[in-house]
Amino acid sequence: MKLILKYKFFFALIGLTATLASCVEEIPIENEGFEEALVVEGSITNEIKQQQIKLSQAFKIDTTGPNPLSGAIIRVNEYVFEEEEPGIYFSKDSFAAQRGIDYQLSISVNGNQYESQPMQLPEPSNIGRLESNRVNYRGEDGVAITLNNQNTTGTANFYRYEFIETFKFTSNMFKTSDIIIENGIAKVVPKLKEEYTCYQTNQSQDLILANTNSLSEDSVNNLLINFINSNEPKVSNRYSILVKQFVISREAYTYYEILEELSGSENLFSQSQPGFFSGNISNITNPDEKIIGFFDVSSVSTKRTYFNYEDFYDPESIRPKFVSDVVCEVTFPTIELLREQLENNAVRWYETPIPLPLNQARPVYVVPRRCVDCTVFGTNEKPDFWED
Repeated sequence: MKLILKYKFFFALIGLTATLASCVEEIPIENEGFEEALVVEGSITNEIKQQQIKLSQAFKIDTTGPNPLSGAIIRVNEYVFEEEEPGIYFSKDSFAAQRGIDYQLSISVNGNQYESQPMQLPEPSNIGRLESNRVNYRGEDGVAITLNNQNTTGTANFYRYEFIETFKFTSNMFKTSDIIIENGIAKVVPKLKEEYTCYQTNQSQDLILANTNSLSEDSVNNLLINFINSNEPKVSNRYSILVKQFVISREAYTYYEILEELSGSENLFSQSQPGFFSGNISNITNPDEKIIGFFDVSSVSTKRTYFNYEDFYDPESIRPKFVSDVVCEVTFPTIELLREQLENNAVRWYETPIPLPLNQARPVYVVPRRCVDCTVFGTNEKPDFWED
C-alpha cells in the first residue's frame, strides 16, 4: 500500500491519541501551519520475511511525487534495516514478529532521532471465506468480491485489508504471423512470441477497514473487498484475487480511519490530502517536528479465489476488451510507411490480399499493435500461482 501524501494548503491536523475505552472515540484535530514533514510507512508482521520501512518527505500538489529520504539508520529492536532503493529499507535478516514482545521503530537521519511508541503483535485471525457474486452495485452491473469471517474466537477486533488482483485476458485478434522487411520487401513470417493470451496484476490502492469491536462476536460479514464492473477487461476471461488481512491495533485502526475520512476519495492514495496529522512516531530531539505515518505490528492471513467469465455471463456474449474494435482499423501502407511503423513497433500483420507461401514478397494489411499484441497491457508470462 502506497501512502502518497499531497498537500495544497498548509494545514496541520494534530492528534491521534489512542483510547483504551471499549470503542473508538473521535479524536480532536487542530489546525496549525507547516511547510514540510517526514513521512514514515512502517509495519512489521508475523510473516517470516525481510520487513520493510519506507521514508520520504511530504510533497506539494504541484510536484511530481514523494521525495524518498535516503541515508537513514533504521532499527526495529535488534533488527537492522538497510536501504535497497531510495527511501526503501529492508531488514538485513528475515524475521517474524512474535506475540508478547514490544517492538519499537528507531530512525536516525539528518541529525535527528525518531522513535515510535512500542507496539505488540495482535492475536491472529484467519480469513474465513471469499465469495464472488454478480451484483448491481450503485447502479452498475458487475462482480463483487466479499469477505466473511464467521465464528472467529479471540480478541482480534480491528482489521485492515489489501489485495492483489490478477486476470487473464486476450487481444482483440488472434494472429500466428508477423511481418518483416527484408531487402525492401515485406515478408510474412511465423510469430515468435505469445501475443494473444496475457495476464495483468494490480495492487489495491483503496484503504479497506473493518471493526468488530462493538459486536457480540468477532465476525466480519459480507465486507466488500473489490467490485469489478462488467465492462472491464478484468472479467473477460479468468480473474483471481489474493486478499491479505491485517489484524491491527486499536491505535492503528484509528489512524487509518482518520486518514480515510480526511481523504474523502474513492482512490485514497492518489488524491490531494487536506494536510497533515500525526501518528505514533515522534522526534525525540525535536518534539515539535511533525511526522506523518504510523508504525504498527500486525498479524497477517491470506486467501485467494478465482472466477471465470462463464460463471456469471453468457459465454457467447461479446466480452470486454482493452481496445474497442472501432480502433482496430485495417490499413494498407506503402513499403516506406510500413518500414517506419515496424521500426516504431506500431503495427501488426492482419492479412494478405493474395494468398502466398510464407517468406515471399506480398502486399500486406496491418492493424495497430494494441489490437493484436496483448503485451501492450500485460505480460505473456503465466504467474507461478495461476490455476486454470
